Amino acid sequence: MNRKQRRTAAKISKSPTKGGSAADNVVEKAIAAAQLGAFADAEGALDEVLARFPNHVEALHQKGMLLARTHRVEAGIALLQRVTAQKPGEALYWNNLAAACLTCDRPGDAWTAARKAVELDSKYAMAWRNLAMASTDLGRHRDAAEALEKASVLMPRDAEIWGSLGVAQLELGDAARAETAFTKAVALDPTNAEHLSNLGVLLAKRDRAGEALPHLEKAVEIEPDRFTSALHYGVALTLTGDHTKGLRWLRRATSINSRSGAAWGALADAAIAAGEKTEALDAARRAVEFAPSDGSHRARLQRLERGDAPRTSLMELDLGDFATPERDKADETDLSLDQIFIR
Repeated sequence: MNRKQRRTAAKISKSPTKGGSAADNVVEKAIAAAQLGAFADAEGALDEVLARFPNHVEALHQKGMLLARTHRVEAGIALLQRVTAQKPGEALYWNNLAAACLTCDRPGDAWTAARKAVELDSKYAMAWRNLAMASTDLGRHRDAAEALEKASVLMPRDAEIWGSLGVAQLELGDAARAETAFTKAVALDPTNAEHLSNLGVLLAKRDRAGEALPHLEKAVEIEPDRFTSALHYGVALTLTGDHTKGLRWLRRATSINSRSGAAWGALADAAIAAGEKTEALDAARRAVEFAPSDGSHRARLQRLERGDAPRTSLMELDLGDFATPERDKADETDLSLDQIFIR
């Protein structure tokens, strides 16, 4: 939140309401309780205010965020919608509505709310970030990139924004700008395995596996059980001729995610390069099993079964997908609400 947003939030929370300062004081206590993790106490206090003053805007706002934070997102959204209806000119409320919608697979509603927030305050960095997230969920990658560009200007030292911008640029096919964004993300947060892995795999895909290795090696040192890092490191090692170590990390990748056709395909190609025909055949069969619609997996298996597989197909090694910011649906309600729900 920028300085203007903080002043606005303070003004809103302290503004006179038809209940007087006593109700406002209770809301402030509820906010303090929620910040300490005492959600039941916070909810009880907010309910006390809303029982007497059903349209108390800040109580509705805080109750909506509290509901979203405690896995009652739809109910929270309903309250936040009441808030934006009562105070349609406050970017803060639209942004928090957008954030709540992002946590329960409502990207269209999230996009509309975030768009309204940035229209009201073009310097609201977190609203631009939420707009980008909604755009990505809708497959609108150009909109996502443009929103993240705005956010990166406003928050130039936020590594997550740069990392997300790199992924968005890749979706648009702009590898050069993606590399710039990933490089900035790594410079700002050099111990983040996701950013290191993304920069490394991009360099490998750009035929610069030697440059990729230090980033990928650091990524697996930090998080040895991260699937994408293990996969990318194994492929890069194989591309640079270290077949033994490459196979070891690709085996690790398949143990982390045993249902990934990309990982089994990469292991098959690395085994071909290392002359491990039995392992290559087994991995190729598993790649087809888990990704039967992928023609490259079927072609590889057919070559191996005929016994005419090439000695190596290194340039066709499957590097898999780029890592994206951690937003698995199972964890989305915990999507750092103290970052996206900012009072």
